[in-house]
Amino acid sequence: MMRIGFWSLLFLLFLGVAASYAVVVDRIVAVVNDDVITLSELDEAAAPLYRRYLPRAKDPVERENLIRQIRRQVLNQMIDEKLLAQEAEKLDIKVSPAEVDRFIARFKEQNGLSDEKFQEFLAAQGLSYDEYRQKVAEQIKRLKLVQGRIQERIVITDEEIEDYYRKHYLSGNKTRYELAAIVITGPEAEEKAREAYQKLKSGEDFRKVAAEYSSLKGSGEGLGSFRLDELAPEVREVISKMKPGEISPPIKVGKSWQIFKLLAIHSDNSKPLGEIRAQIEQQLRQEKIDQLLQKWLKELRQKAYIRVLL
Repeated sequence: MMRIGFWSLLFLLFLGVAASYAVVVDRIVAVVNDDVITLSELDEAAAPLYRRYLPRAKDPVERENLIRQIRRQVLNQMIDEKLLAQEAEKLDIKVSPAEVDRFIARFKEQNGLSDEKFQEFLAAQGLSYDEYRQKVAEQIKRLKLVQGRIQERIVITDEEIEDYYRKHYLSGNKTRYELAAIVITGPEAEEKAREAYQKLKSGEDFRKVAAEYSSLKGSGEGLGSFRLDELAPEVREVISKMKPGEISPPIKVGKSWQIFKLLAIHSDNSKPLGEIRAQIEQQLRQEKIDQLLQKWLKELRQKAYIRVLL
């Protein structure tokens, strides 16, 4: 099972809903200084991973072991979340309603969600609008904390950018796959994906079907080009066997169902450094942020009182 990254967990907090895999009596599973984490909170955060991995476990013993593994992994991340929230509280970091409004507006725009579709998104996650705003505010607080504590210390040199360019763009496998997609989320996503796929098999235009079914605006026109190692494993396996013009069957990727059309294969997609300098700098900055964040979290853990009762 893949390791859950810190930023991935932040996003999962928006999508978590109570798991329906077992009925349990709630209890405390961790103490973090003056805060506690309950089993119900843990299962709520772990719910997306339960839905993704548990259906594969047919044996009851394997299933229980997988639940324990997911819980341990997610609990570790939740402890880090508590430590960051406590630091934000100490520094009295504030988030205004206007900042939350801007975040939500940007989220809706990036995902092509109308007001009606956004309400459907909230309903699918089991969240009220006020609960979602609270989760957004908490995320913004933590982002502010990380930015103030870490980002200002990061410097990206020209030598680092040039070295990254040589390693990642001037050597190795540069084959890239240009893709268009139909991305379907929300209730009945699987059923809608199969319905869309039947229309494609009957000869309907991919862009037309994407405009009708896709939750991601413009995805039917094209998503860009990707190396295979940039794609999710379940997508990579299918795309690597396709030829330009072919359409994939529906693929479950996280909480969504996706259908891909391979538009073209580019065997050499190297670009001049000047065109992608900003992109490389952002990639290097994010890598350094992740490294410094893990180092800081280790320091916070060493100073904190943490007791795990799972």
